[in-house]
Amino acid sequence: MMERRLYRSQQDKRLFGICGGISRFLGIDSTLVRVGVVILTVCTGVPILIYLLLAMIMPKEPSWSYAVDGFDAYERPYPSRERMNDLDAEIDRLEKRALVQEVQRLRAELGKYKNI
Repeated sequence: MMERRLYRSQQDKRLFGICGGISRFLGIDSTLVRVGVVILTVCTGVPILIYLLLAMIMPKEPSWSYAVDGFDAYERPYPSRERMNDLDAEIDRLEKRALVQEVQRLRAELGKYKNI
């Protein structure tokens, strides 16, 4: 039996792959998870903070998971291993940059409320 682990999805992602990873872990459609997150965020605002925390904490899906998805080791959806590593490094850099910008924006918002 294969161990189920919670990872940030590499294939099914819009921002960080959190919803895609959760949907894969639960075995449901990722659209349902995304709609649920949006509804809860609009109603409470809390899931956005949880999402950002998970983006920092959850590990990325390992590249060997393609074999589980039915891809042969030589038929990966990417042209080459080097290109995939370059893309992963660029995505990591962009994700960190987006996360830093979001934290700065949240700090500014919090500063507005503290100064009221």
